[in-house]
Amino acid sequence: MAVVIGICIMFIGAVGVVSERLEFSVNREVIKASVLALLWLGLGTFLTYTKVFQFYPYPIALAYFTLVLVVSFGVALSSYGNRLALGLSLSALVLFQGFRLPLEVILHRWAQQGTMPFTMTWTGYNFDVLAGILALVIAPIANRHKGAVWFFNIVGIILAFNAVYVGVMSSPLPFAWDIEPRLLLLYHIPYFLVMPVCVGGAIAGHVILTKALLYKA
Repeated sequence: MAVVIGICIMFIGAVGVVSERLEFSVNREVIKASVLALLWLGLGTFLTYTKVFQFYPYPIALAYFTLVLVVSFGVALSSYGNRLALGLSLSALVLFQGFRLPLEVILHRWAQQGTMPFTMTWTGYNFDVLAGILALVIAPIANRHKGAVWFFNIVGIILAFNAVYVGVMSSPLPFAWDIEPRLLLLYHIPYFLVMPVCVGGAIAGHVILTKALLYKA
């Protein structure tokens, strides 16, 4: 998936850029970030390959979903998150969220093909495409207009957590909506990566953007 690969490249590349700007060892920090990313993706790949999500959607899948949120916040609040907030421009941090536009187009296409519930698209209850559009519109002016960045950040956070809620309620969990088809991305490689990379990346990105706005206040 091009979007997933792009997010991983942007993360590792950003670590390299800020390491150079903040006078850390670029090679060491890039290797560390790459290893951590591979371990994170490897965990999800192992769980999907062994079909534990399919056999035990509750509580294993729900626990993994929660883990994605915890890790996202953890990365954003870690030293890596601090460096990204200090070393990247507001425009770069906003532009990163632009990946949500092509991602939502892909989800909509899957829904049209019958492999994704329409609740996960803009024809249902997931309006995250607006965050991607806003990111592309606001990124060029982000360095000069912090008010616009705050507006984008707040709207983007709301849309991201709405997407999380809709995803949970569209899944096979026992308390989810009674819809067909269900959201089964966690059952399949590489499609499960939408959760740990795209959802996790969007949330971590917003936390880092919030820190950057506070640092630059």
